[in-house]
Amino acid sequence: MKKGMVFNIQRYSLHDGDGIRTIVFLKGCPLKCEWCSNPESQSIEPTVVFEATRCINCGKCMEACPTGARLNDDKQCEVCGKCVKACPTGALEVIGREMTVDEVVNEVEKDRSFFENSNGGVTISGGEPLQQPDFTRALIEQFKKRYIDVAIETCGYDRWDDLKSIAELCDTVLYDIKHMDSEVHMKFTGVPNELILENAAKVADINQNTIFRIPLLGGINADEENISAVGDYAKEIGVREIHLLPYHRLGEAKYRKLGMEYKCEAYTPDDDTIDKLKRLLEGKGLKVKIGG
Repeated sequence: MKKGMVFNIQRYSLHDGDGIRTIVFLKGCPLKCEWCSNPESQSIEPTVVFEATRCINCGKCMEACPTGARLNDDKQCEVCGKCVKACPTGALEVIGREMTVDEVVNEVEKDRSFFENSNGGVTISGGEPLQQPDFTRALIEQFKKRYIDVAIETCGYDRWDDLKSIAELCDTVLYDIKHMDSEVHMKFTGVPNELILENAAKVADINQNTIFRIPLLGGINADEENISAVGDYAKEIGVREIHLLPYHRLGEAKYRKLGMEYKCEAYTPDDDTIDKLKRLLEGKGLKVKIGG
């Protein structure tokens, strides 16, 4: 039985696909987006997070650690979880646990009645699900056997063979487009966008329900030139729908818990700007939704 690294199963979501969704979040991502709202997902390995406001400086975590690692010390920490068990105030937590395909499917199955009453289903997200391609594919195959609608969210920065074998199984592909300029894309995500755009065209060719999703980041990509270019490319490759996702800072606190610096200086575009960009895309004949 295949196993994968899961960091959350979120129920009753009204985003990331049609109807009521259960979202399975997998660990691992090849991008390092400055605005990432799930930084705990970037590593494919389990991650220890620290909530400083709960710490009473008792030192029990240090006493329990077999390697003498300090908090947020990736080099020495073996993520054995002994510090978590030793902490009397719950200031430490391990994010990410290994689950089998059956374990995940059984959890999702609990929500079947919600799916049936709302035309919903399961969405596999991350991180980037394609960082665990065999596990992701096995999950989708089991969901489809149970007649559960499946959407996948992907950044597209993956081997085509893996992406193809997964996209052709899904009912919906939610495909992230961060920026059309490769240099800007590299600056803010750590990778260029040529492979992402190339794969987008291939995905749209094999899955007619491919939807572009654009995180709207003021000062980075929420301008008419970039959004117009996304719209033109969508039309060119046959993508008919785009979701605009206004930037938020809800993940900022997670960086502190991980001992990471939150570097993103983007801002949320105002309503007038969002409406203008929406109308720009609609003028190209595209269906546009604000939010996922």
